[in-house]
Amino acid sequence: MKKRRDIVRFLLFIGIVFLINFIGSLKFFRLDLTAEKRYSLSDATIQLLESFDDVMLVKVYLDGDFPAGFQRLQLETRQMLDEFRAYNPNLQYSFIDPAENASEEETNEVFQQLQFKGLKPYQLSMNKDGGSSVKTIFPGALVSYGDNEAPALLLQGQLGTSPEQQINSSIENLEFSLANTIRALTQSDKPLVGFLQGHDELGPREVADFARELSNNYQVNLFNIREFKSDSTNEQLSIAGQQRRLNRFDAMVIAKPRKAFNDLDKYLLDQYVMNGGRTIWLLDGIEASMDSLSEKSQFMSLPLFDRLQLNDLLFKYGVRVNTDIVGDMVAAGVNDQRQIRPWIYFPMVMPQSKHPVAKDLNAIWLQFASSLDTVIAEGVKKTILLRSSPYSVRRASPAIISLADLYQPPPRERFRESGIPLAILLEGKFQSLYQNRVRPKEGGEPLKLKAESVENQILVVGDGDIIRNQMNVVNSDMPKGAPLPLGYDQYTGTQYGNKDFLVNAIDYMLDDSGLIDIRSRELKIRLLDLNRVKKQRLSWQLVNTLIPALSIILMGILNYYWRRRKYLK
Repeated sequence: MKKRRDIVRFLLFIGIVFLINFIGSLKFFRLDLTAEKRYSLSDATIQLLESFDDVMLVKVYLDGDFPAGFQRLQLETRQMLDEFRAYNPNLQYSFIDPAENASEEETNEVFQQLQFKGLKPYQLSMNKDGGSSVKTIFPGALVSYGDNEAPALLLQGQLGTSPEQQINSSIENLEFSLANTIRALTQSDKPLVGFLQGHDELGPREVADFARELSNNYQVNLFNIREFKSDSTNEQLSIAGQQRRLNRFDAMVIAKPRKAFNDLDKYLLDQYVMNGGRTIWLLDGIEASMDSLSEKSQFMSLPLFDRLQLNDLLFKYGVRVNTDIVGDMVAAGVNDQRQIRPWIYFPMVMPQSKHPVAKDLNAIWLQFASSLDTVIAEGVKKTILLRSSPYSVRRASPAIISLADLYQPPPRERFRESGIPLAILLEGKFQSLYQNRVRPKEGGEPLKLKAESVENQILVVGDGDIIRNQMNVVNSDMPKGAPLPLGYDQYTGTQYGNKDFLVNAIDYMLDDSGLIDIRSRELKIRLLDLNRVKKQRLSWQLVNTLIPALSIILMGILNYYWRRRKYLK
């Protein structure tokens, strides 16, 4: 009877197991028991992973002997790719050590290939066997799909932060870095981004690196708002036709204009915003350039923004650009061929905002930046993305810019302002500037006006040079005049986060999938306090070695006396 009952229970258990597995095969699900849901992918990432049905290969160059921090980055990358593969088995990955070659010549060749493909080298200091050494690694991955290949950078560089913080930020951004690269390879319908021309804006070579980066996920083109195409039927110029051509663009970048906008220009841009076109305004409040110091030791900075005649347009949308210059003690350096000295007119902005556009970015390099102010605009939300440091000051223009400030910076007491707004994101429904104004006419009749926009975004930055890449004059291995990576200063050898900031802004405005929102997630990486570890190392070593041994001995003694009492009775 008992034997039959045991067999029935066993068969029932086997049946339940098979039933659970059958139900599991019909509906995919995973359980994440971590407090911050660190192993739960976003809906945008899951949708992206389910969008391709061919083999995708990810080659991760994070194999080898690393310190603890990079071992953690390696482990987290492997776990993230396992999560990706759980949703789409077509994704395959491998870990590679690029330095594991037969000869040094082969290794150098591999390194050059990885740099050419977009991965950045990192000099890793290692302590081993009582000595120290420097190892070149490439903390990134190459993702291949079909005939295309794209790089994914896994290590987030951040000036002024500890290696542990950089590793933590990199782990927080792993999902976005990998998913964004996959999006670049699988996206077929790419939005159109334009660079406005017609007001002496920066030219194609000056924005070449940013345009190249955008081309991974977007179509990129120039648009001269002053060049009208004649109508094919009557050979007449048409304002409405120009408006239709402008509205083809999903976003428009206005990069450092230096000539005035006339009323028709502003009308076209205003209606572009009203019809849902995103705009990024990169504007100089004053006229100032380092070229002016090449022949003389000082120059006079003059107001520029008022001459652009954009005050009324941007004021209507909720922001004002001031004709001043921001000085900051936390500044980028200038190389005077003897040493690198901080230059107070080159603010080095450390993004503190948790907004996905600016979160965890490297320091951003501004040049002769002007301050911004928010003004009342009904229904418009204003978010300050970039601020100056707690040690900054505004100087009204006209102002004398002198090299004396490079060698003898003003005393710290003068830098009394904190958090001066330098970049502001405007979101909401904007009101047209021409709602109660005379608008252009075509064929004797006023053009049709849209008075209120759909939900829209506008980004305003008080510096036009944030988007300008340098031209090579230092590196003999590159052609003279070749565009350098945006944010890279060839004279100091420093890489800043300008490109990531602007690319994130475009992604935030145009990526309807919500992938950019992943950047706002925070994962609590619980690290050991190194100072307490040093102070309490011996105590914890004794606790972890003696207590288990003493516990076993105590249990043996108690067991001995318990058995003795039991059997003596």
